[in-house]
Amino acid sequence: MRVLLTGGGSGGHVSPLLAIAEALREHDPDLRTLYLGVRSGLERELVPRAGIRLRTVPATGMPATPVSPAMLRFALTLLAGIIVALVHLITFRPRVIVASGGYASSPAVFASAALSVITFGVWRIPVYLHEQNAVPGRMNVAASRIARQVGVVHPSTLLRIPSGEAEVVGYPVRAGFTVAARADARDRLEIPGDVLYLVVTGGSQGARTINRALVDGLPRLAERDRLAIIHATGTARTTDYDAVRDTHDRLAELTRRPERYQVVDYLHEMPLHLAAADLAVMRAGAGSLFEVCTLGVPALVIPKANLPGDSQVANARQLAAKGAVEILYEQPALFGGKLLEAVSGDELAERISVLLNDEPRRRALAERARDVFDRRAAERIAKRVVGLGKRIRVIDADDTTAGNGEIVPVEELPASPAELRRHVERVIGLCYEDAFAHGPVRDHELLHLDDLDYLRYRGAALLAHSQWSMRNEGVKLIALTRHREKLELILHVISDRTPTSRWQRLLGGDFLHVGFERRNAVTALALLGVVNEDVLAAISAALTDPYYEVRAAALRLVRALIAQGRKIAGVAMIAGRVRALTGDRNIEVRWEALHTFGLVGPAEEILELNRRYALADRTPLREAVLRSYHALLDRHANGRGQPWRDQLLHDLDRFAITSLAFHPHFPLKDQYTALQRRIDHEQEPA
Repeated sequence: MRVLLTGGGSGGHVSPLLAIAEALREHDPDLRTLYLGVRSGLERELVPRAGIRLRTVPATGMPATPVSPAMLRFALTLLAGIIVALVHLITFRPRVIVASGGYASSPAVFASAALSVITFGVWRIPVYLHEQNAVPGRMNVAASRIARQVGVVHPSTLLRIPSGEAEVVGYPVRAGFTVAARADARDRLEIPGDVLYLVVTGGSQGARTINRALVDGLPRLAERDRLAIIHATGTARTTDYDAVRDTHDRLAELTRRPERYQVVDYLHEMPLHLAAADLAVMRAGAGSLFEVCTLGVPALVIPKANLPGDSQVANARQLAAKGAVEILYEQPALFGGKLLEAVSGDELAERISVLLNDEPRRRALAERARDVFDRRAAERIAKRVVGLGKRIRVIDADDTTAGNGEIVPVEELPASPAELRRHVERVIGLCYEDAFAHGPVRDHELLHLDDLDYLRYRGAALLAHSQWSMRNEGVKLIALTRHREKLELILHVISDRTPTSRWQRLLGGDFLHVGFERRNAVTALALLGVVNEDVLAAISAALTDPYYEVRAAALRLVRALIAQGRKIAGVAMIAGRVRALTGDRNIEVRWEALHTFGLVGPAEEILELNRRYALADRTPLREAVLRSYHALLDRHANGRGQPWRDQLLHDLDRFAITSLAFHPHFPLKDQYTALQRRIDHEQEPA
């Protein structure tokens, strides 16, 4: 039997395929396999070691922006990959294709569909697709429509797979992860019995967040006696981040570190180290999670934020709901004026110390992790693959708890940030656009929000996303969940003037945080309800923002704060900027400025300014003048006899109340009449 394995780029996609290949050899010792991966993936090291032939195809990940040069490069690369994969399919002639998903598997999966079309259905190669993550990626959703059968790990994933042939089969783990005993592993690694062993890894490529947080936390961990640490930095080497060099540079700056601290780039004997570990700190990729579950290792996981579908966070939450892992979320922070995901070194060291000091807690995590893992997954998948090769359907009649069906699915929250934000709006009964009229979000409005910590994490994490539309939703989530601890990041969005790329400027963008982001960040201040010097500085900056909607939102915010009774320090400076905006080129900004100036400007200046618009040809401007007069009278409710009041009456006699608006009534005239009646009433003897 010939089987083509495809998938790669990271160990999380390679390891399941190697586990499936091991199980297939149990069925057929003469099995012939070919592995199609990518040149830059970890498969170039792991696959040859497993005795499997490796060939590479052109492939790259799908960019998040649908209309961009990156999308054009992706399409051309995918087309080239499909052509190369077609050649391998024709020459190798596999009976079945087993794909572990991701961009590396897409050329072979789509090539199988193309081959069927080219041969008018005569040559059909069935595809078995395995999805490890709780939330499938976009390429896997598309590939599932081509696959004959789809196996998933988490029950909740079935709701996200369009194929009717999907089933829960579990996560296949290599046999090497099931044989290492703890005592033997510690003996081989020469770890004394009274020493606690900590394994820290960010996966095959490494994780900047974990590497930097651990190094920053080493001085605090050095205070512990009898602690040994193995730190695998990963092999990532890009223009933005070199895992090995960056880690060693940061280590060189430390004056103190634990005596038993060892740093390596990659752990080739990961099963051995995990078997010996008292605690593991790692990412929440599907492979990493189920490897620690296989061995029953207590784990603190730091899921990577902002992956498509937030897949690592979804994986971690599924296992945390079962009590099998603990989660430490990444949070964006400012580094050199940029928002990047990060974890505090002190916080990581604190969480590690708490777990190392609590042996019963670690024992409980280990026991629940073992309960989650199903050791029959690789065998179960192998049966399905063999059945596809023989063109028969394999069903295990006695398998009532296939795969990890015992996992308790967490309550499904929308994966899309926009849908998640709408979910929050429905629960708290507030539409984001009504922020200025609503005022700050209150405690009682958040009572019905389940998993508030996760919602706040998600909003903050989105601020470090590469897409402005995602950052925009992050701003809204932070405000709707009243995450005041992230006020600094909201203010950064308003004031940051980092120029954007040439391509984005061609599409109308001005700065890295585009106008829509900045506008919604100003709106967020109304929901957060914090007023301090930094907030007032941000409002002042927003009043001079180049995008008109930001200026208009800042003017509405000034009125909202005054309506709430908030004192605005430096009102004279703000009044000057508001007055300047009454001559803005944009009519919406002028309308807002005229209305707002009635609340912050001196009475004589308000009358002088409004006189210019008494006969304006645009009705909204004259309506704004009347609103300004109302605001002025609100400020001086007890100021009868003021000389400017006579001037206001005189100006009203020269005011044009004609309107082109088609209504059963005339809003402009209504405003005029209401103002006239108010003045007449106030002039009556008390």
